[in-house]
Amino acid sequence: MPAPPPPPPPPRQDFPAFPFPPYPIQRDFMSFLYSALSSGPGALALLESPTGTGKTLSIICSSLQWLVDHRAAAADPARAHPSAADGFGEDDEPDWMRDFTPLPLLPEKKSSKKKKPPAAKKTAGSVKLDGVGEECGNGDEAEFLLEDYESEDEDGARRGSGKRSHCGSSSSSEDEDEDEEVEEEVTPKVYFTSRTHSQLSQFVGELKKTEFAGRLKTVCLGSRKNLCINKDVLKLRSVNRINERCLELQKNKKNSKIKVEGEKRKVSQAKTSCGCPMLRNRSLQKEFRSEVSNEGALDIEDLAHIGKRIGTCPYYGSRDLVRSADLVVLPYQSLLLKSARESLGVNLRNSVVIIDEAHNLADSLSSMYNSKITTSQVSGYNNKLSGTEGGVDQFDLQLEHDERSSVACFQALADFLRSLLNCNEDGRIIVVKQKLSGQPEEGYLKFVMLSAEKIFSEVKRDAHAVILAGGTLQPIEETRLRLCPSLPQGDIQFFTCNHIVSPESILPISVTCGPSGMPFDFSYKSRSSPAMIEELGRFLCNIVTIVPEGVVVFFASYEYEKRVFDAWTAAGTISKISQKKHVFREPKNSADVEAILSRYKVAIQQCNSSSQDTGKNGALLLAVVGGKISEGINFSDGMGRCVVMVGLPYPSPSDVELIETIKHIESISVGDDITSGSNYDDECELQPGYDVLKKCNKGGREYYENLCMKAVNQSIGRAIRHINDYAAMLLVDSRYARTSSSRCLSSPTDKLPQWIKTQLTCAQNYGEVHRLLHQFFKFNKQKC
Repeated sequence: MPAPPPPPPPPRQDFPAFPFPPYPIQRDFMSFLYSALSSGPGALALLESPTGTGKTLSIICSSLQWLVDHRAAAADPARAHPSAADGFGEDDEPDWMRDFTPLPLLPEKKSSKKKKPPAAKKTAGSVKLDGVGEECGNGDEAEFLLEDYESEDEDGARRGSGKRSHCGSSSSSEDEDEDEEVEEEVTPKVYFTSRTHSQLSQFVGELKKTEFAGRLKTVCLGSRKNLCINKDVLKLRSVNRINERCLELQKNKKNSKIKVEGEKRKVSQAKTSCGCPMLRNRSLQKEFRSEVSNEGALDIEDLAHIGKRIGTCPYYGSRDLVRSADLVVLPYQSLLLKSARESLGVNLRNSVVIIDEAHNLADSLSSMYNSKITTSQVSGYNNKLSGTEGGVDQFDLQLEHDERSSVACFQALADFLRSLLNCNEDGRIIVVKQKLSGQPEEGYLKFVMLSAEKIFSEVKRDAHAVILAGGTLQPIEETRLRLCPSLPQGDIQFFTCNHIVSPESILPISVTCGPSGMPFDFSYKSRSSPAMIEELGRFLCNIVTIVPEGVVVFFASYEYEKRVFDAWTAAGTISKISQKKHVFREPKNSADVEAILSRYKVAIQQCNSSSQDTGKNGALLLAVVGGKISEGINFSDGMGRCVVMVGLPYPSPSDVELIETIKHIESISVGDDITSGSNYDDECELQPGYDVLKKCNKGGREYYENLCMKAVNQSIGRAIRHINDYAAMLLVDSRYARTSSSRCLSSPTDKLPQWIKTQLTCAQNYGEVHRLLHQFFKFNKQKC
């Protein structure tokens, strides 16, 4: 009979690896996560911890302590339930040494010259979709903007290149066996994934503060774009082009002169070798792996630096370390796409998966399978074929890198056709014809994946436990509907904690009316009235005189922000606001965001440091919900002393994808009663898709409301970023004062994060708002 599984480790209240004494909320966070991991296999938990509360360190210390204890229990079941009689050490040892369970020595890694197991080569024929149509980012990380991580499309899986077994050996290593050594798989392990490059780097930086950085073997995986050191490949810039060229070079056995960036070594040409000089010398790859293993926790930049210094590929070098690692840090696509996992050799079975920034997880999963092709791309493709003899075989795939070129058109078509392989009840093909003013009519075909349930279920099925973490996960029902609608809410463990800042450091207010007493109503049919826009301007003219430093105002859309700004400019409102604060606007082009934010910050700093009394006390930034500023920017300290949310930013019912998603959710919301009335009937009137929303059961309506409040929570959470920060949050609309009266009508504020909801004040008139703001900033200025 097989041996029974080891008993789960006991709950822990102490986490000695934490680099400094934890706050009570951090200790509660770690205890909850430790218990959630112990409740596996099959555990699913959501952890909400606002930015600034030490979320990353808490995740590291609790999850890795669980890993240490779990292995100790497996090695010695008697230690699974330690007692005082057992004694972790001698009496003269400090508490943290007595309480800490050391990592058991791992068996010596066995390496062999035998061929890799079939599972390692199995990916060569995979035809699963790997994230199509991804474009390159904007280059280096901006000071404020948290760029999307350049996650690769794991082309190796779909194009038959999975492992690099096709790379030939160089003349310098001809005496080596052709088959690579296979290290023993370390299991279980912890996988940590997040969306952006900066977030993964931050995780590794926090890991270095703990003793786990030296005790556990960590590997950080990145994309080719982030880790490639071949200049001729990097200059292609596009993620797709870089991936394609890398794979082509591996298949190319011809000698060619390629410029390679290296700090120390020059790579000599070999007679028969892999086309990329960075993969020709296996001894250098072994040197890279050995150095990385000895260095402890390293981030993407560290790996790239070592690869350049040694003169070998850090992208493939880091992949080779996955099997022997205890902790693997990797971007979303590398973990969440099955084809990518197979290509990288990522085995989730019995391991812990921690997904950070999980408020965007459902959208990220679905978008990995979406693809689009426009009429202009089809026309360009047809024109190219009609102008060549032999058609597609005449394409110069090495020279054409313009995204509007025939190669890009061909790639878009191929991606769309590949998407159809995933077409099932969760997928839809959308046909759209649109005509923008002054431009010819443009249409497109788009495949959209409406549900992430099947993709997410693959991860959850294999892992010992899946943890979804984020600063703001409310409302959690939206996460359940998108990721695991068949799972009862009672089976999902949920933890939320208050902010680490004191209650006196935040001032959330529901603002029901303006200075003249006019009720604020920014529903779809009322928000564009001249009187409403004028009252909002009058409100801000008053606010900027009380609030110091930076004020960020969020509007529902770029269109509405422009309408308001134009009206204020004509009425002289902008001039009045400019007497107290410099005025800035969020640009539509994301490439311009950094410049605007820099100017915004400089304007605030100059007002604080200027010896001359200019009459200005800071700056005001007009922003848009769902734009770059609403999610990726930290408005800490003076950058965001007040956040103003104008109205309830419900998504437009004219969005075809949104309506199809709502219809899909309706189809799985079995047993919900038809509801009468809603919070958003006025919001959607006269817009396409309104009839669908009006007829929705509770599931569709709930999802639509959740999308709105999720956007609100992300926007207003930009201001409080650390323990000494303070800010006011003004929710400007009378609907924020609505209370829950029945199961048909819920209050929007019910879906605010707990740390904001408990402090929320509903102001019945503007005078109360003015008084509360004056007292708040006077108190916090004195406190500082």
